[in-house]
Amino acid sequence: MRTPPAHPRVATRATAVQLMRARLLREGFPRVQMFILVSLTGLAGFGASVAMLAAGVDAMALRYTLAMGVAYIVFLLLLWLWLRTSAADYLDPGWVGNADGSAAAKDGAADFSGGGGSFDGGGASANVDFGTKDSAIGAVADSPLGLVAEAEEAAVPLVVILLAVGIALSSLFVIWSAPILFAEILVDALLAAGLYRRLRVLEPQHWMLAAVKRTIVPFVLTTLTVAVIGWGMQAYAPEARSLGEVLSSR
Repeated sequence: MRTPPAHPRVATRATAVQLMRARLLREGFPRVQMFILVSLTGLAGFGASVAMLAAGVDAMALRYTLAMGVAYIVFLLLLWLWLRTSAADYLDPGWVGNADGSAAAKDGAADFSGGGGSFDGGGASANVDFGTKDSAIGAVADSPLGLVAEAEEAAVPLVVILLAVGIALSSLFVIWSAPILFAEILVDALLAAGLYRRLRVLEPQHWMLAAVKRTIVPFVLTTLTVAVIGWGMQAYAPEARSLGEVLSSR
């Protein structure tokens, strides 16, 4: 009876990435690590914005766009530092399981399975009086300028909320996808260094290609969001140079 090989061959990069992802989830805390990197990235972007404000860059849309560019460069540098400090733990590819990636599927299944939630709730039974149509029209006719002023007052906190939600969603997306992102850049780094013996038949690529591919879309969307909001806030308060000044000008 033939003894099966101790380490079946991994034939594709995709299989190696899935196996690496499973190992990261099993042995480490990739999302916690990514949370730290994203937090440092946010601090870098905030610091860049403060520095540019001190240097005389008053246009909020321009300053926020440049700050996001600085933050993205810092994020890639932090990924490089993470790779330099973590790759040594994964130099030996002998941990791989089945060549068809079944080990990755088994270990990663729990990560994507979630408990079912219930969204059904009780209906409201109280009677709500919204007033008559004539009274609403009369209120608008009596004080149109007052209603416009109230709308402008409500717009500022709404914009701040939208800004916070946009940044939070972008950050959560990057944090949630951390296992696959870390797995891809680890495999690419090991492959480029010739240390992944079972994948030497594949054409190596720089790890930064995978990093940019996985993160450029949320960063671009966030940059567009903060730029548009910065432009809108400056249009609302032309004399303001920062979010704090916009809020204080209300």
